[in-house]
Parts: sequence; C-alpha cells; structure tokens
Amino acid sequence: MSESAEQTARNVENILLITVDSLRYDLTLTSSPQLSAIERLSEDGVSFEHAYATGPGTTPSFPAMLTGTLPLSYGGLGPLTDERPRVASNLRDAGLTTGGFQSNPFLSRHFNYNVGFDTFEDYQNPLMGIATKIFPRGIELSNPQMKKIDEVFHLTDIIKKTYELVKGKPRPYVNAETITTDAINWLDDADDSFFGWVHYMDVHHPCYPPEQYRAQFDVADISQTDVSEWYSQLLTQPETLSKDEIDSLRRLYDAAVLYTDDQINRLLDKLSEMNRYEDTLIVYTSDHGELFGEHGAYGKPRRMYDELLHIPLIITNGPEGLSEYSSELVSLLDLPPLFHNVLGVESPHKYEGQGITDTKREFIIAEHEMDGEVIVAARSKDLLFEVDKIRNEDRLSSIKNGEFVENYQKDAPDSEDIQQAVLNRLSNLDVNTRRLEDEVEGDVQDRLEDLGYL
Repeated sequence: MSESAEQTARNVENILLITVDSLRYDLTLTSSPQLSAIERLSEDGVSFEHAYATGPGTTPSFPAMLTGTLPLSYGGLGPLTDERPRVASNLRDAGLTTGGFQSNPFLSRHFNYNVGFDTFEDYQNPLMGIATKIFPRGIELSNPQMKKIDEVFHLTDIIKKTYELVKGKPRPYVNAETITTDAINWLDDADDSFFGWVHYMDVHHPCYPPEQYRAQFDVADISQTDVSEWYSQLLTQPETLSKDEIDSLRRLYDAAVLYTDDQINRLLDKLSEMNRYEDTLIVYTSDHGELFGEHGAYGKPRRMYDELLHIPLIITNGPEGLSEYSSELVSLLDLPPLFHNVLGVESPHKYEGQGITDTKREFIIAEHEMDGEVIVAARSKDLLFEVDKIRNEDRLSSIKNGEFVENYQKDAPDSEDIQQAVLNRLSNLDVNTRRLEDEVEGDVQDRLEDLGYL
C-alpha cells in the first residue's frame, strides 16, 4: 500500500469518473445555484482552483485520464496503441468490475477506448445516424413522415428503439438521460468493487437539451436545425452570426449544463440508495472548455488558452489532506495515480502523472497535433509558454489576476523552467503523421462532422 493510500480518510472500494465534454471551469463553479450535483459534490469533497487538461480538445485530454499518459506519447493522437497503459485494464486486474458509458466517436471502440472495460457502451450504431437525419425534431405519433414510413416499411418499432438512444438531441450523440439510465442499470448489477466512467456530451455543441431546460433560458422556440446551422457558422464564419444568435448558442450551452447536472444527480442518488456513495471515490471533471468569442475565436482552436485548458475538478471521498492541495496546479494526468493510491494498488511505471498529494506541481504540460505538426505548452500559475509548430512560432504569455497578456518578455527570469520543460518534451516526441480521415469512415465520420471535428 502506497503512502498516499494510507492517508485515505474513508475505506474507498469503488471509483466513479464523471466527465462532461466541453465544460468550462468558470461556468461550473460560478454559475446558477441550481447546479445541485456540483454543489453536492463540492460540499462533500474538494474543488480544485487550478486543474488543467492536457490539451484543448477531447483527443489530447482523454489519454491522460484513461491511460495516464500524455497525448503525444506512444505515437501521438489517433486510436490508442497497445503500448499505452490502460486504467480500466489495471483496475480490472486488481479485482474491480469496469464499465464505461459514452457516445463521443473519438472515445469509441473505433479508437480502442473499450480496452479494459467489462461493459462498454459507446452507442456507435449506424441506425442512430439514420434516426437523426429522418427525425431531426423527434418521433411523435402525429409525425406524418413517421406514419408514411411505417405504412410502407413497418419500421416504427425498430426506429423508435434506436431513436430512444438519441431522444431530444440534434443527435451526433446520445442524451444524458440515456447515459445515466444505462450507468444506473450497470450499477445495479455491479456486486463487486467497480470502476465506472460516465461521459456526457450534452454540453458539447450543437447543444439542444430538452424543452423544459431551454425554456428556463428563453431559447425554447429555437429549432434544432437553427442550432446545427449556427454552430457550423460559428466554427467557420462567426462574423455571419448576429449577436442574438451567438447569445442564444451561449444560453443553450447553459441550459445543457443544467440538464446534465440534473442527470448526474440521478447517478449520485443511486449511489446513496445503494449505500455506496461514501465508499466511492467520485471524480467530476471535463476534458476541455469552449471559446465564446474570447481571443476573437469560438469553439476549441489548437491553442492553449485558459478558457480551453482550465477545467473543473471536484474530488469527493478522496484521501486525507487533499484539501491542502485545492489551490495547487493539478493535471488530468494525475488522476490515474490517484485512483491507484486510494485503492492501495501500485501504479504502473508507465503512468506519466503524479499522485495529487505526492508533491506540488510547478507546471502542467499540454499539447496537440495537426498533420504531424505539434504545439506543446507548459503553464505555471502565472505564465504560459507555447512552442507552436503548427503556426511556426513560440509565445510566452503572462496570466496574473485573471488577465491574459500575450507576447510577454521571453527573457523573464521566472520563465526559464517552463521554457525548458517544453523544450525537453519536444525533444522526446515521436509523433506519427496520421490524418483523422484515414482513421474513421461511415457513420462515425458523419457524427464527427456533425460535432464540428472534421
């Protein structure tokens, strides 16, 4: 048993990793008090002020959480290679039942994220794409198109069943209710200690939560078609959108945050009902944030802005002394060692992070890649240094008291360590040049396009 594990305040037997795609730090901790799940976890646990993703998107962030490695290690982005360690495999070998529930194509079995999970639901069903295109507004008894198809092909039951996976969404992904229900059903059958991962896509654009949530933010009358079209414009020609349209997208985002929070509450209620809440390490976090006009950009460009890297992190039922690190730098890379520590299971040497309570970080590393060209950054509490091979430039920025100042003097004496850290990382990289289009096809590629990835 490791030293960190001996500090565990409670007898932790299970781990539940809850991730919300595209959730910004500031929206999580400073928004409406209606976010009861976040408040509940914060009251019972520790909220971290300076937690950061390992990249500005899904593909460079999840290798940290589920393999304990930086995204550009082991050949770089793309399907996870066999050489990477797997958190799910390691914890399953330690005797835990493992289950994963998510619908991001980048995190699907097509990208080898299913390895190590006894149960893995990624909803990569071609019929979901068909249901999305035929029924962009949903299946209703009065839907004439539905009646016509049923009269000819008698496919109502099949399509309805498929549509239930994506009910209420513009449908590149399944909704939070479905994810939660399936995770709850899995928990019902999990007699042993478990490692569960639940990933919600509803906060990822194009956001379209159920009507009752849209109504709370005065966007109930906006159609899914509008949302999809506006989101495409936002990524390619934001200047063509009006201020009201951009404001509506932001309010839809907020509504999706609230909807997802309510679904997470269902999951927490289930743990309490099973008397497994207090013996479960619950980690709530995100893979990256989202730009809403900051720095003159939208979405998630390949830059290391705080609006993209700074993510919420709440750890409930963690080791004693964890609160002493709430204002320290934490990387998503540090979660796998934490999982092992609280269970008293030795961490693999391949993990590249550190236990949160082991030592205090001086900086975090973040990186990304495009067509073989990389961007690598190191961020301390006050400075950000980026070597950007994509744009063929390097940048030192100051981040103090919430103010971002680009083109900071590069000879600043307090920047030597983070500059050297980036150069060291670059010297160790061996990135394969792989195009995403070569990795996916068919329905998976269509859904990635709908999500704005391609």
